Amino acid sequence: MTPLTSLRIDTAIKPISYLYLLFYIILASVIIVLAGLASLTLWQYVLILIISAAVIVYLALSRPILLHLSQPPLDKSLYRDWQLLIRTGRADDLWQAQLKAVTHSRWVVCFDFNIVEPYQRRFSVAIFRDQVNTDQWRELTVLANMIASKTV
Repeated sequence: MTPLTSLRIDTAIKPISYLYLLFYIILASVIIVLAGLASLTLWQYVLILIISAAVIVYLALSRPILLHLSQPPLDKSLYRDWQLLIRTGRADDLWQAQLKAVTHSRWVVCFDFNIVEPYQRRFSVAIFRDQVNTDQWRELTVLANMIASKTV
């Protein structure tokens, strides 16, 4: 007998996506090739390297990382009371949010939230296919299709 799965989305998300990492490697390669084609002195190459490393470290440490996504109970609106476990620079926090939009393509599902707690702000996150298992990916794409059909 197969186990009964929940009708709600309750998904753990891997903090690192290899597809996302591949994108950054390709971007860095393009910058290196362009820098190599330019006639620069050694100190200019070192300066570009230091600035690039500082920007990458800042971007990696400053943006919140989604670790877990939980849909509201079935008796509530699909758009309200989402719970997001977020890793920030200080600690892991539980945020409450309202879902604004979901879009997807073959390799990524993008969520757009309005955070209600701990403070109000907009939060957009991309979940790549390699960050969740196959069943969770199917659930996320079904959600995206369902919301897309409601807005059309």
